[in-house]
Amino acid sequence: MGAVCYPKDPLYDPVACQSLNSTLHGFDFAFMSSRINATNWYNYDSIIYPDYFEETEVGCPYFPLTPSSVCEQGRVPLYAVNASTTQDIVEAIKLASKWDIRLVVKNTGHDAIGRAFGVNALGIFTYNMKNLTVHNNFVPKGAPRGTPPVPAMTVGAGVNWDQAYAAADAAGHTIAGGLSPMGTVGTAGWNLGTGHSLLSSHFGLGVDNSLEFTVVLPNASVVTVNEYLTPDLYWAIRGGGGPSFGVVVDITIKLHEAKKYTGAFYESYCDSDTCFLELLTTWMKYHNAVADAGWSGIWPTWNRTLHLTLGTPYDVAPSPQTINVLEKFMNSSEGILGNHVTVSEFRHYDSFEDFCEKNLKQDPTAVGFNMTEIVFGQVQLVTSSWLLPREATAPENAEKMAKAVASVDSAVVVPFLVGGGAVSDPAKKSSSAANPAWRNTLVDMTIAETGSEFADINVLQKTVHDDIAPFRAMAPPPYGGMYLNEADILEEEWQVAQWGEQYPRLLEIKKRIDPKDLLIVRMGVNSEGWDDEITCKTVTTSLTAYAFTRTKTVTTNLAAYAFTRTTEIASVRVLVVVLILTLVSLNWYLQLVDTRPVMSLFQAFL
Repeated sequence: MGAVCYPKDPLYDPVACQSLNSTLHGFDFAFMSSRINATNWYNYDSIIYPDYFEETEVGCPYFPLTPSSVCEQGRVPLYAVNASTTQDIVEAIKLASKWDIRLVVKNTGHDAIGRAFGVNALGIFTYNMKNLTVHNNFVPKGAPRGTPPVPAMTVGAGVNWDQAYAAADAAGHTIAGGLSPMGTVGTAGWNLGTGHSLLSSHFGLGVDNSLEFTVVLPNASVVTVNEYLTPDLYWAIRGGGGPSFGVVVDITIKLHEAKKYTGAFYESYCDSDTCFLELLTTWMKYHNAVADAGWSGIWPTWNRTLHLTLGTPYDVAPSPQTINVLEKFMNSSEGILGNHVTVSEFRHYDSFEDFCEKNLKQDPTAVGFNMTEIVFGQVQLVTSSWLLPREATAPENAEKMAKAVASVDSAVVVPFLVGGGAVSDPAKKSSSAANPAWRNTLVDMTIAETGSEFADINVLQKTVHDDIAPFRAMAPPPYGGMYLNEADILEEEWQVAQWGEQYPRLLEIKKRIDPKDLLIVRMGVNSEGWDDEITCKTVTTSLTAYAFTRTKTVTTNLAAYAFTRTTEIASVRVLVVVLILTLVSLNWYLQLVDTRPVMSLFQAFL
């Protein structure tokens, strides 16, 4: 899209370049989401490892562009299909399969480790698949007679959560979905990666609400995926990560009764580290009680500040107990020496969609934490996350948790209080491929580090990896784990961290569904045998169901050795056969009386 600004490009046009620069003042995430050749963050358009091709190759700079700007291909696919129909996806997969080309899939490009793009891949762009259908009485295909219908909504693979919330709200329902600042989070990728929501403690995770999928498999067949027709694939695709098991065309998601929504907002900053530690300790003493009272949300911290943006749905009014537990914390925090409280209030909204519209965008009525300003303030973003069970955040561990949070220096800590309640239903522990650790989780501790396009990506990655370590130590696998949609790219045990004991079953299904490895993504199922950029097969990794000990063997060398030995043996056989035939010919020539000894030798060898 910036071709008009580069003199060496055939599309160079100084006037058009000036117009483009004046239209896009800096970095526009919503605009990038809508483009076939850009992701939400610069570092995933480029090559993470600059020496991968033995040369310095990076992506393209962001606006304003100048004639002296340098633009490389980076991870952006050379070719992509702008899919608007199921058949578009089918044809793309057929082409990739015929020529053995890796496939990548992009909706908005909101991905924590850049899985929407890939070097030398063929891209499938699903952003324009925006169909939305509300069903008052939905029954999955193949369900037994008498299966009770439920309200549901079918969303195309290109629908983002802003659009889904608006459609559900207009139909008199609510839907459990992700936070989508500026419309950058799509329904499909969020769901395939498990999906947590501010409504999860009331309605469950994304995988718990997904009733049916339309999917194009790696063999280019179009299938309906649900618990009745394709139980194995239905299990795997819900939490197994996209697009590992196929390219999603649409998802049918359960709808819930519309409720009003109360938001609770708190902000304060401390003059000293001592004050900040006391503030965090006080908050952690109330943390679990706040969750048990029905509140969910985020409580980001940075630069000795604490922000609470919490919410709870209700029918008539939130109960006094629900309000009181938060008021107790707010009142307690005001007595901390050096703590300055700037926001402390409750607001009521007509719906969850109303809450999102007024607080996750640059709205003049927004209050408290501004996610668009913090998370989207720079053009590079890296994340790390760890799922913590309620024991880790219990009052008796308040000081330990506070110290771990306060130890994070330059990065932003963005904890998602989204567990407990409906998420903790033990019956759901093995109902999907989602990490079983989710069923004990109360908070998803996420670390986010941002930087300009000139920041060293390796430094940013190391920062968040080191910052998450204290939380990982509190609940190592299988008690804790990593949220697939906020993955740490430096996590070595990513299989057990992302899926726990589910991984062996996922791997078996993946190999069966995608034997040609068309849909391999970094840190995705069956990616162990590929290099970091998923361009070349390198090694295979032997995994045990529980220990996941890595035993790397160079399969290519073994195959070459086996081929060489087979060739040597075959060559010897050919020489012997030639020798025997020569003897037979000699026998015939000499008209020997008895050729049976030679023929016996020939038959014995063969």
